[in-house]
Parts: sequence; C-alpha cells; structure tokens
Amino acid sequence: MSMEKSKRIELGLLKIGELAEKAGLPVSTIKYYTDLTLLRVSEYMSGGFRLYSERESLLRLKRIREMLDQGMSIRDIKENIGRITVLKVLIIDDEPEVHDFVKDALSVLQNVEVKSVFDGFAAGLVVGEYLPDLIILDILLPGLDGFKVCANIKQTPKLAHIRILAVTGYDSPEYREKMRAAGADDFLSKPMELKPFREKVTRLLGLQER
Repeated sequence: MSMEKSKRIELGLLKIGELAEKAGLPVSTIKYYTDLTLLRVSEYMSGGFRLYSERESLLRLKRIREMLDQGMSIRDIKENIGRITVLKVLIIDDEPEVHDFVKDALSVLQNVEVKSVFDGFAAGLVVGEYLPDLIILDILLPGLDGFKVCANIKQTPKLAHIRILAVTGYDSPEYREKMRAAGADDFLSKPMELKPFREKVTRLLGLQER
C-alpha cells in the first residue's frame, strides 16, 4: 500500500480525502463539486476509488472560491471554470528523446500538463482515463500503429473532441493523407523544430488564434 501511495503522490494524484485535506474543505464539498463536474476525476483505482490531479483540482477549487466570492451562480461557474484549468497533453511515442523534447518545449506554457505513453496498446488504456486535450501521436508505434490509435480515438464519442497532432520521421503526402483520413487535426515531421511545434500546439490547445 505504501508503494502504491508513493507512486500516486509522485504522479500528482490524490484520493478524495487527501484532496479535501490539502484544500481545507470537507469531503462532502469535493463530492458535490465532482457531481456538478466542476472537478474532474483523473483516474480510478481498483474498487472505483476516485483519483484527482492535485495541480488541476487545487486550481479549480481556488477559482470556484473566487467566483463564489464574486456572487456567481453555480451555472455561471460551470460555464467559466474551464477557462483557467490545466490543459492536458499526452505524448504517444516510442522514442524517449521525443518525450524530452515535448516536455521541454511546453515547459514555458502555463497550466499545461504533459503525460507520456510509449506504445499503442498502453495508449488505448490511458487515453480514456486521462482524457487529454491534445495528443502528440507518433504514426509508427510498436504494438498498434498510430493510424489505428487515431481512428479509434476519433470514432469514440467521449474522446472525439481530443485534438491530435500526428508526427513521424517518414513524412510523405501519402502518410499525411492517411492521418487526415484517420482524423488527425494537424501533422508535423521529425525531427521537430521548436518554433513550428509550439505554434501548432498552442493553436490546437486554443491558446492563440488560428
């Protein structure tokens, strides 16, 4: 159990009681905000126990308190809270150097969280739990190729809104057309250059105008 807890803490995931303690709120308040979808559950443990992203959840709770102090209604809070929460980026690539590049490139962006997956099969499990806002997806993956990963995501109703930036070292018009057909929102060839990568990511995350 201690190893399990230390791993959770390392990943920034808290149980509902731990989040309530850090936020200085009753557990019932955390449950209430979760039921209202003001808080997002990041993952589920065996037994169905909810896990919350510490960084995102504390940010949301801070903003909720600010808006309540301003006299805003719950409905208005639900409409506005998404504007200040952490944006999630998931890297699906079997090359560790790509993960390092992406994390370094996005470290300058505020409220952006990056998570890594190294093969297509693991991606299938993680995407539905993590619910990223953007996926950096390698086309040629071990286990399950990027074309299938992309198509599976875009054909799943609860995941279809996720933006996908496809990347590959084997750039060609054929590959680009195939990724577009699978549902990719944009495409970038490897090795990736910092400026165009940041420009595409910030656009896909809605951090700047198209």
